[in-house]
Parts: sequence; structure tokens; C-alpha cells
Amino acid sequence: MSQRNFRKICAGGAALSVLMAASPAFAQEAEEAAADAVDEVVELVEEEETGDEFRQEKITVTGSLIARDEFSSASPIQIITAEIATLEGLVDTASLLQGSSLASGSTQLNNTFQNFVTNGGVGTQTLDLRGCGDVRTLVLIDGKRPGPSGTRGAVSSFDLNNIPQSIVERIEILKDGASTIYGSDAVCGVVNIITRDSVEGFELNGTVSQPFESGGEEYNISAAYGFDFGDNANFTLSAEYRLSEELDINQRDYLSCPQDRVRSAVDGSIIDRLNFSATATDPTRNCSNLYHNTVIDAFSGERLIPSPDGSTVPTAFGGVIPGYRPRVGTGTAPDGSLFYEDILDAAFVGNTDYIPKHENISLFATANVALGEISWDTELLYNQRTTSAEGWRQFFPLIGSASNPAGNNPFYGYINDPSYSNSLNSLVRPVLPFPTFDEVDIGYLFGSTSFAGDFGSALSGWGWKVDGTFSRSEGEYTGNQILVSQSGDWGLDGVGGVLISPPTVDFLDPAFLNGSRTNDLLAAISGVETGKTVYEQKTITAVASGEAFELPAGPLGIGLGVEFREFSIDDQPGELTQAGEAWSSSTAGPTVGENSVTEVFAEISAPLLKGAFLAEDVELSASVRGFEYDIGGSDSIYKVGLNWQMSPTFRMRSSYGTSYRAPALYELFLEDQTSFPAQVDVDPCIDWGQSNNANIQTNCAAAGIPDNYTGASSSALLIESGGGDTLKSETGDSFTIGAVWTPTFIDLNVAVDYYEIEINDQISSLSGAQVVGGCYASTTFPNDYCNLFDRAPATDPVEPFGLDNISAPTLNVDSQQQRGIDLEVRYVKDFDIGTLTVDTSVNWALERYINVFGSGFLDGVSDNDFNGSVGFPSVVGDASVKFERDDWTYIWFTSFIGRQDDNRYYADDLNGPSSYFGQPGLYKAYTEAVFNHGASVRWEGETLSITAGVRNIFDEQPPQVSQDVVQVSAGNTATAATGYDVRGRRAFLTVSKEF
Repeated sequence: MSQRNFRKICAGGAALSVLMAASPAFAQEAEEAAADAVDEVVELVEEEETGDEFRQEKITVTGSLIARDEFSSASPIQIITAEIATLEGLVDTASLLQGSSLASGSTQLNNTFQNFVTNGGVGTQTLDLRGCGDVRTLVLIDGKRPGPSGTRGAVSSFDLNNIPQSIVERIEILKDGASTIYGSDAVCGVVNIITRDSVEGFELNGTVSQPFESGGEEYNISAAYGFDFGDNANFTLSAEYRLSEELDINQRDYLSCPQDRVRSAVDGSIIDRLNFSATATDPTRNCSNLYHNTVIDAFSGERLIPSPDGSTVPTAFGGVIPGYRPRVGTGTAPDGSLFYEDILDAAFVGNTDYIPKHENISLFATANVALGEISWDTELLYNQRTTSAEGWRQFFPLIGSASNPAGNNPFYGYINDPSYSNSLNSLVRPVLPFPTFDEVDIGYLFGSTSFAGDFGSALSGWGWKVDGTFSRSEGEYTGNQILVSQSGDWGLDGVGGVLISPPTVDFLDPAFLNGSRTNDLLAAISGVETGKTVYEQKTITAVASGEAFELPAGPLGIGLGVEFREFSIDDQPGELTQAGEAWSSSTAGPTVGENSVTEVFAEISAPLLKGAFLAEDVELSASVRGFEYDIGGSDSIYKVGLNWQMSPTFRMRSSYGTSYRAPALYELFLEDQTSFPAQVDVDPCIDWGQSNNANIQTNCAAAGIPDNYTGASSSALLIESGGGDTLKSETGDSFTIGAVWTPTFIDLNVAVDYYEIEINDQISSLSGAQVVGGCYASTTFPNDYCNLFDRAPATDPVEPFGLDNISAPTLNVDSQQQRGIDLEVRYVKDFDIGTLTVDTSVNWALERYINVFGSGFLDGVSDNDFNGSVGFPSVVGDASVKFERDDWTYIWFTSFIGRQDDNRYYADDLNGPSSYFGQPGLYKAYTEAVFNHGASVRWEGETLSITAGVRNIFDEQPPQVSQDVVQVSAGNTATAATGYDVRGRRAFLTVSKEF
């Protein structure tokens, strides 16, 4: 029987027991009213006599959901306690979650991503479980759904920066799909951040994390105060300040110097091209961090560079720049070594922030009040985040000239200044460095209030609960832009009716080309703009739960509920972006829209057998949910689970459920964005002779494009847009089956779970560079990506090989599937001198399959299983060994990220010799497996606690890969690909004091 048929048979049989919809809640035990079902851990230690043996059992209640801990739950759950953050020196909640075994196996949107097109904007930190995408992981606060936050139009997920770590008691991660329980987005998992519900008096906490090298320091100070008002009211107030200092790329060797990293197939020595450029300080410092200080002649294809010997050599048409000459792209030295003369390394780029500076101020308050037989609970969270980032980009305008080799036929001057000629008397493209800065300020407010009680004698054993939540994210994003009107870009002159004036400064001046007149360049061509984004969400949920009647094995629990959610976005980009004045960027209009959903749900918990042979306790859970979106349609989904306690020591569990994800607001309403990017921005065939990507070399050559092709003089039309009401909701299903062994003769818990996840009609969008790169970087050429844009033929009289009409809409693509195994092991042993605890969590991904446009779309990837490629390791895990004795706690903790290999993306086997500029070489398209270790010690007195330790004890560096080979934009490191430690070895100290 196939896996798919097996899981459907299981689902079909159990679905007969479902009532009508699904709940954010499972029913509670009869004696528990729903008023008490507010995300609390109930530790019931039952001594069940089995012969001469006894068994301990812990039950965890998560929201209104019957969910036992990770060793006794029908659905697999991982629990992370706040103590782990303290003992491991973690300063923020994002690090705690993104470093878990369920997250570290995929690329996380952390604060190292500073591209403005990143969902949520600069500095946003979200969570992606199993690599499904952060929009398919739902984050809850005490069982309630907070709204997303961020800046720009693509706000989609909850920003973990908003959670002050000091308020976290523990985090529970539901590993399977839970859309029937929590609604949209809970496709690949749910993270429930459970906050502290009480504080005794006043307490003060401070943490410092200090790298052994400068850069990347982290600080956290928090205070909390709790008090009672009579016997019926409890209040807590807390505040936290967190600072993460920037880490510049020049502060770590493995960040500052991307290299080809190609070795000889004979003796294994590095055969990278030597740096023979005019600015080289060492031929072996062949870093490639910013290509600049060159001028490209559009007529001859020559590239003028600073002469290594200081000489001045004219172009083919007689133009000169003092101290410059036509370059040698790649040459061979007398000893046979390869070399280049381009300026690829810039010392001033070293101030680029790999990790930007973050400041967070958080306030959190709770109130728990008993109003007779009704309880009233309220939470308020406010967070203010400021993120600032510095970096560099290229400025490469096309400079016109009335005097040119074509005799100005056609016209190569400017429309409003026909007589202008540049100093080279040709149509040329200088490549200059341009500094950038971004600053984001976001205020985030989340509030929830809940009333709960029981129905009294009218419905004994039943309880009710009504929740209301509100969140508002208001952010401003400020940055500098190159002004189209001041760019002097001849390629944009007259496009869309806009006239471009000639440059007001001489971009061909060596001082502009090499970056020494950066301030003058900023004054001449740049402007500053500020945009604003507001995202609001309101939710009302009502639930009733209790026991319907008695079954032979116990009472039938029922949960019924209804939920209404309304959410809206209003993003107003800066005036330059809206006016199309941002050079080489999309013209973006406001993204404004709202949506709402009404959902009904129901769920049962039915004991099937109890006290029978091989069936000590068998329980069936089932839930369904029906929903109707204002935009997004209506449908229903279901989930069933079976928890089978076969013996006191062995439990089987399984679940199967369907899921959905409605289109996010930005996916619906993102304003049509049209832009005219320079071809050099998106075309990998530009100067492909200098590329060390074999696929690009082969495919661009097959297209007949010259290896020194400089790109068209005009820009391509790029069309990006939201999908509107043509988008369908994503659908999917998930299946888990596992076993839990809890022997009575030893305090050991072992849980193994197999999972499958499938997502259909996946919503996605592609960038212009992805579309064109998908055509030429593939092992198959041509492919269907090539049909999404136009390229002019070689015979085009105006723009040979020019690009145009690149289509990149948001749309429903095909599907992704994932399979894998999770392992959780916990061992506890009491000795005369103390208690030993060993915890291990491992995830093996067996398959991660993605099909972008369906089986009929030819993309050149013969194997769509990207498992094990860079960014998606097949195996990740973490472990800790903790020893507690009296007031002291000692811990050693380890994380593991497995080997990754991008060899699958290439026609040649990169694990064997391949061509490197005509010489056989061995590329490094893989990352080694990495272990990272840390240790700490904690002393606890009556009112004072001190923890000190070291993270990354052995200063393990992120693995290095060949520049331009791996499929991630990570330079020559894979640091952006997954959860490697980029800060390096660092000491940490935490002091906590109660008053």
C-alpha cells in the first residue's frame, strides 16, 4: 500500500467521527472549565502502578488545545524553555527559535538580509519551519494570533523582534499542520510563545554577549514587577531594552573576502586568478566584493581600467582617461598562473553591515482579575524597533555623447541638450561605487483581552471563553536613492516621456570612478525619501468546550467555536519611488487593501479503549474548520489524530490533516510595479566570458552572445504585480506517524516521528533576475523561463541581444512536498552528587521537492528534490548535557548542521575537474558539516542568579564555497544559507536579582 493511500485511509475512517469544524481548542477534562484553559503547564505526576513499576506522566495544556508534551502527544511537539536561552547566552527570541532543529535546516529571514525587497523590510526576523516559507508558519502569543509587522508593501509574517525575551516562559512548537486548529498559515507548524503569567515582587535582569573580536556585541536589560490587588486580581509590568551592535564585513575575514576558491586537479593547490589590478596590495588577495572603477565603451566593448603600470592608453576610438587603459579580462602570467586586472576589491566597502544595528524597547503588562464566577485576563505588548544599515551598490549609468563613432546616426546625444559630448566621445557606461543607508523605525502594539467562565448548573462541566485581540504595526523606512533625473542615464532619456539631462559632474573622472569623491557624488545625484507602512489586525474568537456524554472508555470531549478576523495594510512608499525617481528600482505605488474571514470550527476528543490488552489508552481526536474570506473564497478542512498507549512504556501517535493558506494582503494588493532596470542588473550573459559558472558560459554561448557582451544601451521593461482576486488559496495536507518510548526502569523519553507535507497551488513571485537567470543558469537551454522575456536577435539594428518585457507577476504556481524524520531524546539520572539531564533533537529531511510551474514547465532541473542543497541541509540537530548540583548548574551544548552540496544544479560534475577559464580546476560547491559548541555555569542563590559562559568555544567559522557557484547570494560563504554562527567565539554573562 502506498504512503498516500495509507494516510488517506486513516483520515477517511477517523473523519466519520468529526462534528463540524475545527477549533483553536480541544476540549478540556470535565473538571476543568474553559476559564482555566489559558496556556498553562499542568504538571500532573501520576504514579500508575504496573507490577512493581511506576510511571511519571506530564500533561501540557496549550490554549484550549489538548496537547501533551513531546513524549505523550498525538501531534509531535517540541518544547523550548526560557532556561535554555539563559544557559546558552541567547539575547533575543529570534535566535532561540531560528536555532532550533526545526528551523536551522532552512534559510531563515534574519537580520543579515538587508535587501529592500525582503518581506517585512530591513531588520525583520521571521520563522520558517522545515523550509516551507515563513508565511506557512503561524506564530502565537499565549494561544492568540498577533498580526504581522514590518515595512514596505510585502508585510506578511510576525516579526520575532517584537517579543521581549524576558517575558518568555517557554515556547511550544507544534510540528505538523494545524489549520483546523488555528486557521490560515498554520501549514507547516505552529509556534506558541507562552509568556510569564506571574512575577513575585521586583526583579532585574541583565545580559551581555561580547565577541572575542570587535563587532556584533549584544546587550539586554530587563525589569519586571508583579503585585496582587486583594485575593482576586494579579498584575505584572515588565520592560526590556535590547541592543545589537552592527557587525561590519571587514570585522570577520570570512565575510570580507569572497573568492573563487578553485583548486588544482593535480596537487590541490589554489589556482584562483591572481589580482594584478592597479590597486592590488597582494596578488593572492583576490577578493570580489564590489566591481567598480571601470568604463565600458558600448561601441567597441572595451573596458577601461586603471593601468597597473600607470600608463595612459587610448580606446579604439582615441578617447583617453589619464592613467587608464583597455583591460585584459583574464590573462596568463609567464609562470602559467591566471590573473585579472579588473578592480574587484574595495577597502571602503568594509564598513558594509553584515548585521545591522538594532535597538528594541519593549513594554509588557498583564492583568488577571476574577469577577465573581468570570475571569478576565488582559495582555498588552508594545515594542519600538530601530534598525539602521549601511552598505554599497554600483551606479552604472549610460552616458550619451553627440560626438561618437557612429557619427550620431542614430542620435546618441540628449534630447534636451543635443550638443553634449562626454570626454571619451562615445556611448559609455562608467561603473562607480555608491554608498547606501537604510533606517527603519517600527512601533508595534498587541493587545488581547479574554473573558471566561462556566455555564453553571445549566450545563455542568462546560465552559466558555471569548477572546478579543488587536495589533497595529506602524513603521517608517528611510533611505537614499539615486535620482533618475540627476543620473545622466542616456538609456532612460525619453522613456515614459521623462527627459534626462546630461551629468552635472564628470562621472568619468577617476576620483568618481574609484570612490574618493563619494560625497560629491551623493550631492550631485542622490535624494532621501521616507515611506510609511501601517498594518492592523482585529480578531474575535468565542469557544465553548466540555463533555457531551460518557463512552465506555471515558467521556467524549467537544469544542465548538467561531472566529472573525479583519486585517488591512496601507503602505505608502517614499515620494521618489512613487514618482519613478529611484534609479534602477521599481516604480511602486501604494499597497492598500483589506480582507476579512469568518470561521466556524468544532472538534472532538474521543476515548476509544482503556485498560485493554495492547490498548491501555486509545484516544481519537478530530477537528474540522469552515471558512469564508471576503477575498479568497470559502472552503473547509479537517484533521484527525490517534494517540495509542499500547503499554505503560510505549505509545504510538499519528495525525493527518488538510490545510490552507489564504493569499497575504501584499500578494493580493501589491501595486503594479513597472521599472526599467539596466540590462547589466538582470542579465547573466553580460561579460559571460568572465563568469566561472559553466552553465551560464555554455548557454550564453549557445544563444550566440559574445563573451564580452556589454549589454544593451537602453533598459528593459520589468512588470511586477500582485495577483489580485485571481489568486487562489493554497491547499495542502500533512501526515505524521510516530512512536514514543518511556521505559519505567530508567528516566528516558524517546520520540521518533515521520512526517509528510504537501502544498498545492503555492503562491509565489519571481524577480526579473530570477526569470532571466532561470533561463541561462540551468542545465537545460532553452527552457520555459526563456519564454517570460524577450531578447533581441543579433541582427537587431538598434540593440543587438537587448532584453525587454520581463514578466514577473504574483501567481499560483505548482507544489512542494517534504518528508522527514524527527527524533527527540531526553535522559535524566539522579546521582548522590546531583542530577544529569541529556537532551537531543535531530531532524532528518528525506525529501524536499518543488515544482515551480507544474510538470509541463521545462526549467532544466531534472531533479526537483532540493534536499541537501546549500541552504537546506539534510540533517540538523542540537544536544545538551546539563548537570545540576545544589546551587550550581553546568551545561555543555552543541548544534550540528550537515553537509550541503549545490552540485545538482550543474551539467558538469563539480565534484570532479571542471573548466576554470580554460584550465582544469576543482570548484567548491559544497559546505562541510559543522559542529558548534558552547558551555556555561550558573549559580543560584535565594535572590541572585549569575550565569557565565562561552558560545562557539572553538571559534568555528562558516564554511566557504566558490564565488558565483552556489545558488545563494552569499558571496563566498554560505552564511546567508542557514544558521551558521557569524559572530564567532563570544563570552556572555547574565545576572538576575530579585528584590
